Amino acid sequence: MLNKKRLVSLGLASLLVTGLSATSALADTQDAAAKAAWRTQITSFKAANATYKSAKEAIKATFQASKASAASTRDAALASATTDEQREAARTAFKQAVTQAKSVRDAAIAQLGAKPVKPVRPS
Repeated sequence: MLNKKRLVSLGLASLLVTGLSATSALADTQDAAAKAAWRTQITSFKAANATYKSAKEAIKATFQASKASAASTRDAALASATTDEQREAARTAFKQAVTQAKSVRDAAIAQLGAKPVKPVRPS
């Protein structure tokens, strides 16, 4: 009888291990598929992030160029100004140009949209 119980126990253990290995194989397949999908998402994220960064740098460069142009116009106007009113007008024009450049920059950044979000690595 003891041998029969051991044989039954071994048989059940064998079935349990076989079932677990089949489940494990299925889980491994699902993990591999999840990792492959994640790699594809990472590739897309990197491309989208690079595009976002270059667009934002272009917006920043445009803003800096506008600001520098306004500053050189202001400096030229201040150099040729002979009255306080002319100096004040040059400074006011500069402030307005910078405010306009900020508005254009902010609108461009808003149109650019949200920064791409990095996908979460599967566990």
